[in-house]
Amino acid sequence: MKIIFLLLITSCSHLFYQPTKISYLDPRKFVDAVDNIWFQSQDGTRLNGWWMPSKKFAPRGTIVFFHGNAQNISTHFLNLAWITNEGYNVFIFDYRGYGASEGSPSQKEVNEDSLAALDKGWELHQKTSPKEKFIVYGQSLGGVISLRATSEWKKKNEIDLLVQDSTFMSYKDIAFDKLTDHWITFLISPLAFVLVSDAYASDKVIKKVKVPLLVISGTDDFVVPLKFSEEIYSASKSKKKIFWKIKDGIHGDVFAYHSHKYRADFLQLLDSLP
Repeated sequence: MKIIFLLLITSCSHLFYQPTKISYLDPRKFVDAVDNIWFQSQDGTRLNGWWMPSKKFAPRGTIVFFHGNAQNISTHFLNLAWITNEGYNVFIFDYRGYGASEGSPSQKEVNEDSLAALDKGWELHQKTSPKEKFIVYGQSLGGVISLRATSEWKKKNEIDLLVQDSTFMSYKDIAFDKLTDHWITFLISPLAFVLVSDAYASDKVIKKVKVPLLVISGTDDFVVPLKFSEEIYSASKSKKKIFWKIKDGIHGDVFAYHSHKYRADFLQLLDSLP
């Protein structure tokens, strides 16, 4: 996610969203089953998601996945497709403007989409595994979006685990950090605090979210550096919080590489939840 010179000429919160309409990968080549789900955002905008049910007869729980800023669910689903083999349902959805979802994204509207997605994920969970675990997983931009939405969601105390993977809490702070990366933009980096909105950031609401928390960050993540995950972990008031610092990890690669060690660790963590 790179904040570029358009910071100089526009109110740039929309630059965090880089949606595409292209269908990149067919999920049926990677999972046994996928259901195309249509639902409405709070303002009536038609949204699209995929329900990837557990391959086991008795699901062990449901994961609602909030993806990152670019492309759409047809690439991001791969991050958690593997866990359907382990007994978990996965519901991944596109914010407005992404993939088949209608509309155009902004902080306010994406927050509305996210609350609707939590409702839809909960509805699907209740139909398939109501007595099992309900997990919210936010990766990259999806982390700040999911944490903010969770703080407002009427059933937030039903969440058994909130995952914040390779993410941040303040749009202003991450924009400032990206502008200081290069000497060309360094001098105008303070403009990030003027041009970027934190109206729907999560730094002001994180203390309201006290469900169990897993924070994940790679030590070599140059997209969203480790320090931003450290801030999330420090600010959280959860009584059960865990921090995975992935040695040599890059952005959002926790389950893709590292000899799949963290897949096993994640399953063990889910098993340990009450």
